[in-house]
Amino acid sequence: MKILILGNSNIFVRKIQPALLKFKDIQIEIASNRKVSNIKGISKIYKNYSESLRKTNAKIVYISLINSKHYYWGLRALNENKHVIIDKPITLNYKDSLKLINKAKKKNLLIAEATVFHLHKQFNNILPLINSKKKILIRTFFHIPRLNKNNYRNNVLLGGGCFNDMSTYGAYLIHLFLNKEKNLSFKKKHYIKNKFSNGFELTIKNKKIFLKSSFKFNSKYSNMMTIEDDKYKYIINYVFSPPIDQKLSTKKINKLNNREEFVYFGKENVFYTFFKSIFKNYKIKKYINIYNKLLITEKIRNEISK
Repeated sequence: MKILILGNSNIFVRKIQPALLKFKDIQIEIASNRKVSNIKGISKIYKNYSESLRKTNAKIVYISLINSKHYYWGLRALNENKHVIIDKPITLNYKDSLKLINKAKKKNLLIAEATVFHLHKQFNNILPLINSKKKILIRTFFHIPRLNKNNYRNNVLLGGGCFNDMSTYGAYLIHLFLNKEKNLSFKKKHYIKNKFSNGFELTIKNKKIFLKSSFKFNSKYSNMMTIEDDKYKYIINYVFSPPIDQKLSTKKINKLNNREEFVYFGKENVFYTFFKSIFKNYKIKKYINIYNKLLITEKIRNEISK
């Protein structure tokens, strides 16, 4: 099976390519407007995105381009009858996301967003806490330092800004922890200057769970989640971007005696876990659950954008 990558992005080199190389039956093609030096496992290189879509016989296209190009090339790929995977965010607005999902449904094609943080074992380990009967306080933080001024995430016209870059994380948290209830009310705070989103905060609760999330650009690095009930506090680091080459651990603190213990996890490439699931659905041609999850998270993202 072949997969065509549109864009030789940083995340492709660091995480996606190593994940795909774990599959013995996958051939990787790539289209890039700059020189490709990471040629390991790449069977063909195109210098033009349009040409690659016309000439490739790959059935799946992975779009790893700047945010503002996701919708255009996603639609182009679907019109070429390709199954499509797109880096988050799938598009910059709900209207365009809905167009891509409906187009994929009409053509019976797979369309998925590569949001993978919740697939790590350290994240799955805390889900039973959420499903318990105890009251839970959840805090999450994803703050990053100032980016290079030439980084597209600093450019509104290219789909930059904190909300476009990180709102998918917020939507997934709400979906995973609280979306069993309807008509949830949010408290939202956006930090916007000259139409540029520097950050946003979310607060949402029900009878059992209180969730507060903070996402910021131009801040001291923080990438963590804390979960507390009446007896314990859990601290999970690198929750939104788990590294593929580092063992992780969750700290458990007994609030009654301050005793600490750790749950350790081995190295894990969550993109590999993601692709394994996607390829399984592709082979059995069952996409409805992928459509539904994408619709739910995009509706939430649309709601928290207002």
